[in-house]
Parts: sequence; C-alpha cells; structure tokens
Amino acid sequence: MRAVAFRVALLVIALLGCRVFLAQARPPQQSQEQPPPRIRVTVEVVPVDVQVLDRAGQPVPALGPEKFTVTINGKRRRVISAEQIRTDTNDEGASSFNGGPLSTAPKRVIMIAVDCVSFDATGSRDAIQSVAEFVRTLQQDDYVGLSAYPNGAFLAPTMDHAAVLRALNTVVGQRDGPGTGRFNLRPTEIIDASRDVPAGTGPTLDALFQRECGDDIGPNCRTMLVNEITSTALYYEGQSTASLGMLRNLLMQMQAYPGRKTVLLVSGGMVASDTPGGRPDLGSLGMQVGREAATANTAIYTLFVDTSLHDTYGAETRKGERTSTNRSRDTAVLARWLEQFTGTAGGALFSVTVGNAASALSRIQSELSSYYLLGVEPADEDRDGRTHEVAVKTTQSNVTVRGRRWVMIPARGAAAPAPPAAAPTAAPAAPAVAPTPVRRVVPPDVVALADVFDRGSAQAFEKALAESNDLAGAIRGLRQSDSPWPENRRRTAVFALELGLSGLRSTNRDARDEGGRLLAEYHVRVREPAGADAFECAWLVTETTALEGLFMPDNALQFVPRALQRCPSNARLNLAYALISEQQWIQGRTTAAQEPEILNRYEQAMKFPETEPEARVRAARFLYGLGQFDRGLAMLDGIKASPADLELRYFASLVRGQLLRARGRMDDAAAAYRAALAAWPGAQSAQVALMTLAVGRGNREEAGALAETIQMAAVDQYDPWWTYWLGDYRAYPAVLDKLRELARD
Repeated sequence: MRAVAFRVALLVIALLGCRVFLAQARPPQQSQEQPPPRIRVTVEVVPVDVQVLDRAGQPVPALGPEKFTVTINGKRRRVISAEQIRTDTNDEGASSFNGGPLSTAPKRVIMIAVDCVSFDATGSRDAIQSVAEFVRTLQQDDYVGLSAYPNGAFLAPTMDHAAVLRALNTVVGQRDGPGTGRFNLRPTEIIDASRDVPAGTGPTLDALFQRECGDDIGPNCRTMLVNEITSTALYYEGQSTASLGMLRNLLMQMQAYPGRKTVLLVSGGMVASDTPGGRPDLGSLGMQVGREAATANTAIYTLFVDTSLHDTYGAETRKGERTSTNRSRDTAVLARWLEQFTGTAGGALFSVTVGNAASALSRIQSELSSYYLLGVEPADEDRDGRTHEVAVKTTQSNVTVRGRRWVMIPARGAAAPAPPAAAPTAAPAAPAVAPTPVRRVVPPDVVALADVFDRGSAQAFEKALAESNDLAGAIRGLRQSDSPWPENRRRTAVFALELGLSGLRSTNRDARDEGGRLLAEYHVRVREPAGADAFECAWLVTETTALEGLFMPDNALQFVPRALQRCPSNARLNLAYALISEQQWIQGRTTAAQEPEILNRYEQAMKFPETEPEARVRAARFLYGLGQFDRGLAMLDGIKASPADLELRYFASLVRGQLLRARGRMDDAAAAYRAALAAWPGAQSAQVALMTLAVGRGNREEAGALAETIQMAAVDQYDPWWTYWLGDYRAYPAVLDKLRELARD
C-alpha cells in the first residue's frame, strides 16, 4: 500500500500540479501478523473508494478519472485520480493507474460479524458453516477477524485463519424460542397495529381483535391484545437497538486498523417499522451506522439468512398460523434496515434461505477482489472535520457502483492520525492484538450518575436518579453512547438496570418509554451464548423483583415471560410470573379463561422447594378470590412444615382465617387469626380480622378491646400484609446488593 500511495502522489503532482502529500511511518521490519501501515492523507485530496461491477458481479477494469463523477453534499467535485486496486492477489501489476500497472496489492482486513440474537441454533449452524467455507477461500495474507455479539467469540483481525475457524465453531444462535404470548401476531401486524394502539382502535387492531378474540368480545381480551402488541414491539425494538449499537461499536473499533476494511455481517434480520408511526421505531440508527462505517473507512456486506419459512413450519413452533397473507412483506421488513445501512456503508445485502448461502458468499468474494481508489479535490466548505454525504457515478454503461454515502473530510491543517503501534506477538502465527478502540463520548449527565453509582451506595444512586433534571435524556444518552465502564460489561448492565427501572417509576412519560427501551435492550446485552449464567439470571431476578413492586403488571409482563424463558429453572422467576399475572387479574385486565393459567403458574412454582410454601399460600389466596374455599384450604394443608420466614407464616395463617371464615367455621377462623398474631404481634390486618369476627359473633367486649389496641398502636407499627401484593419487592435491597456484588467479581 505504501508503494501505491507514493507513486500516485508523484503522478498527481507531476501531471496535475495538485498538492497531494502522503505521509507514512516506516517502522522496523514487521512480523507477518501485523496489518499494513495506515495511509496518511492531508486535506488537499480526499480518498474515496468505490467498487464498479458488471452484471455478473465481476470488477470492471481500466476506468480512468474521467469516467467518474463525484458530488459532496450534492455539489460536484473534481476527480483527479483513479486507481484500481486488486486485493485478491500478491502478484506484481495487480493494481493500475489509468490502466497501467503500478504496485502490489495491499492486504485486506475482513471482519466477520454475527448477530447471534437474530438466529436460533438451527439457523446459525447452517449460516456459520457457509461462512467457514468463505474463510477457507480467502488469501493466506488476508487479515480476518470475528465478532459474534452480543457476548460470543471475539478475535482481532489476524492471518491465523485456523484460529478464526475454531472461533466460528463456538458461535451459536441466541434468539428466543417461539413467542410466549397468547396471540398469533406476525411482525408486520405488530407494526401496523402499533399505530392504532394510542387511539385504542384502527383497521389493523380491530381486524386482529376479531380474528384473535373470536366470541370473546369483552374489553379484557382487547386489553390483553394491546398489551401483547406493545410488549412484542418493545422486545423487537430492544433487540434491534442492541444489535445496531454493538455493530456501531465494532465499526468504531475498526477505525484503529489502517486502510480499507470490510465487515461481513451475518444476520437473520431485525424487525423495524416500515411505515411512519409504527413500532418498533429505530429512529436514525441506520444513518448512524452508515456514518460510523464512513469514519472507519469500512464497507459493510450483509448476508441476510431468511429463516421465516423454517420458523413457520419448524417442529418447535407451537402455535399454528391463522393467516399466511403478506408473508413477503414480513421478509422485507426483516431485511429493510439491514439493506438501508448496508447500502449507506458502500456494500450490498444478499438474501438467502437457510442452507443456501454458498453462491451469495462467492459473489461477495468476487466483489471484494477489487476496488477503485479515487482522489477527489474537496472545496474549502467541505474541510470542516466532519462527515459529508458523497455520491459516485460513472459514465460506464451496464455497471453497478458500490460506495459509501458518507466520507470523512479532515479540517484544513489537521494532521492525520498516526498509525497504531505494532503489537508484539510471540510468533507470526499468533492472532494480532487489536489497537486501542475508539470510543463514543459518554454524555456528562451519564458520567455524573456513573460517579455516584461507583461510590457503591444504592440509596445514594437512587436519590441521584430521583433528583435528575432530565431522566429521559440521561437514559437516552446511555443508549446512544459507550459505557462509562467499557471493560466491565456486568457493571454497565447493573447501572443500566437501575437507570431503566428509575425511568419506569417516573411520572414522566418520555422517561418511562426510554426506561422500557433500555431494559429491553439489556435483555439482549446480558445474554450468554451457551445459556444464561448466574449473573444473567440474577440480573433478570432483580429486574423482576423491582417490577413486582411497581404494581404495573402490564409493563412487567413485557419482560417477565422472556426472563423466565432464559432461566426456566429459577424458582423466584416462576413465582413472580404467577404473582404478576394475579396483579393483572386484580386490576380486572384478564378474562375468566385465564384464571386456570394463573393457577397453573402457581403450581409450577410449587415444584421448587424454595418457593413451594409461598406459592401454596398465594395460590390459596387466589382461590379465595375465586370463591373456591375448600380448594384453597386443601392448598394450605399441603404445606408440610411451618415456614421459617415469619412474614410467610403470618400470610399463611391470615389466608387460612379468611378461607375458614368464608366457609362459616368461625372458631377455626379465630384460631387462625390468633396464630397470625403470634407470628407477627401487633399486625393490624389480623387484629381487624379478629375484631370483625368478634362483632359478627356479638362479642362486643372483645371487639372493643381490639379496636382500642389498634388505635393505640405505634405509628411505625408494620403489617406485612400491606406489601403482600408486591411479592418479592420486600427483599429488593438485598437482591440488588447481591447483583452488585456479582458485578464486582
């Protein structure tokens, strides 16, 4: 690449009289494993690289500068040089300047990025096998890296292709299984119906209501449908935002590598609205990805592996499809955002079905074999150190031009960044150590909150969040920037969890929306590729514990079922799912048909020794609400030993008293209420229950004494029944402390 740049400069200076300077470092003899040095270009000429391909995807040779037209911000700029650079050979004469051989080809840097949460295990296996074959066809001196996100293998660009293949072999799909929802909703239906949700009615929402609810035309079914539309849209939004955010981070890291780079993105697609007002709404993220690619001088090629047919008819799909209309739009939606930022970044999107990627990867290999490096003279107004929109056309007929839509133009007099220091390696075959990555600036308000978080006091951090002048802005700032602790993923996840929960607690609607988006995004970011580990499950339990305390079941049910899907054997999550479902029932937002489902969830929690007693108590109280008193008593009789937890012992006795009184067994009910007071002396609810029972039996003296005791009780006398409906929230401080401790390990 040094030879290419130097000879281009001489010819340009000699023939055109333009001031082009190429500064380059001449380090000591480098090991085979270090990438080629970076070209340093001053502001007089801006390098713009494009690919020119014929209909078969083959590079078109021998095009001079007169064949190209370049505009920057819509204004034409002079093209003073055009060099075709071959990147698939080491032979002399592989590059040409206006048709003449000049230099050897530079080394290629190809980063393979796998969006693991867009695939299930089956889809990822076929895609990864195809990518492995692609790696085997690359030149031996190509630098190849791997990033399987959110938390899969990472390997810096290296010529050790065998190491890349070994790392690829560890990549697995991390997408959730079939949806946990009640209804059969396709991505495009979610998008269209989400536009109707604010008004509570609309053509798509009304049609789905008729189809999904059938004869159940009451308000509860409609409420559940709206909740599922909202929660699924939020889930898709979080997944796509997390994927694009991690791709942006990867592109920023690519800035540290010299020369032109390529990212080969392998994805099963992302759901994002294709109509105004629909959700999931990804805003300007696609444009931001394109800008990051321009700054990093990186082209993006995307292999979209369409798994929709497999997903519809696979054996693991539990729910039958009620409609197959508009299936092509579903596929288009999955590919739309990928295509948007891929085209912006100067590459192309190739759609394939599962097991059919070989031809597309062969085409990508062909397209990567050559590109043109154009020397473009910017105007003074362009030289401001920012990215500018650029467009390249050619007068050559029947060809395709691929180029980025954005170009970074340094300010006049600004020095190009120095090449990264050579990383020492033990042997030529060892993987290269990545240069220090470029980071996105963390906003000052996020930094201030992070400083409070670092002091270790959960109470102080909660106070700082409550006093924030712009909580929605702080949450948004974290989502759009780097982590305050880029090397500590767990600490960032805990910080994001507390920040997101604070947003949900807020009375500000924007803060609540941003908090929900942040939590949805971190459901993806905390995932482990081989299955949830202790930290991920603890994070989800902490989130669920806080959501129980909010008593906002519609919001909680956007997260808890998917948390349980990740950690199905976690006892507290199973119990929380049942309780939050009952919270929704208390609010009158479920149907009678769902009551057995709630009871089944309690019975599932009874399968775990840790939660069996509490699940029985809560199931008995739910049966009391249903009027099934004998069944509730039988549920309590199944508790084998008196609970060691005094609050739980109090709940069990109080609920037993309620059931016995409903059955007309007044003496037994009184004994149960007294047992409740023995477990928790002075508890107001048990005393009121005894007093009411005494009044009903005509025992006015006992009732009066109890009334006086209640009135004379201390102001701070605590009754556990007051927080019964908040589930595990009473233990939230301890649960949060445990999670923070795990983040420090």
